[in-house]
Amino acid sequence: ITQNRPQHPTGETSAELDALAPEIHHGVDVTNAAAVYRAAAEMGDASIDVLINNAGIMIEDDIDRIDIAAVRLQFEVNALAPLNIALAFRRRLRAGSKLINISSRLGSIGDNDSGDDYGYRMSKAAQNMLTSNLATELGKEGIIVAALHPGIVATGMTAGKGTSADQAAGNLKSVIDGLTVEKSGGFYSWSGDTLPW
Repeated sequence: ITQNRPQHPTGETSAELDALAPEIHHGVDVTNAAAVYRAAAEMGDASIDVLINNAGIMIEDDIDRIDIAAVRLQFEVNALAPLNIALAFRRRLRAGSKLINISSRLGSIGDNDSGDDYGYRMSKAAQNMLTSNLATELGKEGIIVAALHPGIVATGMTAGKGTSADQAAGNLKSVIDGLTVEKSGGFYSWSGDTLPW
């Protein structure tokens, strides 16, 4: 499933992605619950080992330039879309499955000492609460839920600054592989360190 805004400049897949031969469902807007449920139905009933909510949007702002519509959009993509996905795919998760929400350190209330980025911070904090709630509810079924902060990754959102996408993915895979039922409900950095909510 891809976010409503394609990540590749042409809107197509990349050669690297094609080489992995993934099953791709184009044109699914993660903020549209009906579209997400349709995509889930098309994918069948096979169990999911790891479900990663990665769609995200950041619109920079500060106290002197806040656009409430932009804040609302960030909530739709960063907080409500992961809920859409979790609900649509819930019945395909089983004991031992892992549901991962890609969060951000900027969503940490306890670690905020710089301010700004109201819409992004607020929406990621809401996503973190979603992670906590899902961990409590789905934990009863043996499903592991966690929020992960990938660090600054060199993408269009960061103007190419930060860790390469390959390195960030490798870091996150290591953390995901190490998640256990005891660690469910946590907020972790790419290094595996626990972050404050």
